Amino acid sequence: MRAALLRWYRRGMRDLPWRRQVSPYRTWVSEIMLQQTTVAAVVPKYEAFLRRFPDVATLAATTEEDVLAAWAGLGYYSRARNLRRAAGEIMTRHDGRFPTDYESVLALPGIGRYTAGAILSIAYGKPYPVVDGNVIRVFSRLFGLRGRPKDPAFTARIWRKAAALVPKKYPGDWNQALMELGATVCTPESPSCGACPVSKDCVAFKKKLQDKLPLPEKRRPSEDVRWSCLWIERNGQVLLWKRSARERLLKNLWGLPEVGRVTATAGRLLARASHTITHHALDVELHAGALASDALLPPEADWTPRSRLKERLVSSLWLKLLRARVFERAPSAKIAS
Repeated sequence: MRAALLRWYRRGMRDLPWRRQVSPYRTWVSEIMLQQTTVAAVVPKYEAFLRRFPDVATLAATTEEDVLAAWAGLGYYSRARNLRRAAGEIMTRHDGRFPTDYESVLALPGIGRYTAGAILSIAYGKPYPVVDGNVIRVFSRLFGLRGRPKDPAFTARIWRKAAALVPKKYPGDWNQALMELGATVCTPESPSCGACPVSKDCVAFKKKLQDKLPLPEKRRPSEDVRWSCLWIERNGQVLLWKRSARERLLKNLWGLPEVGRVTATAGRLLARASHTITHHALDVELHAGALASDALLPPEADWTPRSRLKERLVSSLWLKLLRARVFERAPSAKIAS
């Protein structure tokens, strides 16, 4: 089974930029980007990110704002912050070289069991397993294991199976083959069993359970959230608001101020956007805002030139609003007298 899967992977693996020139740094960046993000969304961002930050030293020396700007559109921005923090630790604690032992890799900010195993197996050829959503689905079907992917006991069982199967020779290829199979053949819905290199060994295929395994998760209802935000502009600069760590969504990110955050009146509707963030369905209205003449701006507010908006407004939500053509036509909101 293992030989068949490896042959299949080496014959037809996708041409992805992090596979062309393997290094610990390149593998690490790709694995962090790929967390909860599709390959199609990551590829252009990955190549641009590496052009801007080609190595650990460059990444460690840059500002958080620069890293977030390069990350714009990928979401889950704590990943970008942890990437920069980890680069700093690699420079100070590991003399600028990515560590080679499991415990040191696992101790870096933003790196868990899966990411540590992926980096060590792919970049260093060390026999550590990886388990992600694709591997859970493949193993559940291949071995006929019943359970829900987010059930800790079931996930622990998959980890034990993965650890038992990872080979000492070419562990990186093996781990990538499992993930590739899950991403392209053993998909969540309508798996292509006729194209699967290990279907003859698959319990679910033999028992016609491939559409029933793994067991579906209990659906969490979406929570509706409505925001009214303000576009306040003065002399070519737009007023932004730095969201705190206590916010429910978009923590520690710059955004357009919500109504009530500053002393201002809301005018006509400029744009509207719908956006989803982890079980939250956002409906956001953007209104022209007029700042009161005696308004005192708190430290969280800052004027930003239009030309720098995309550097600070990195969330896809704000980017959707920025793309609205209305901004090309809308006059600047004047300060109320």
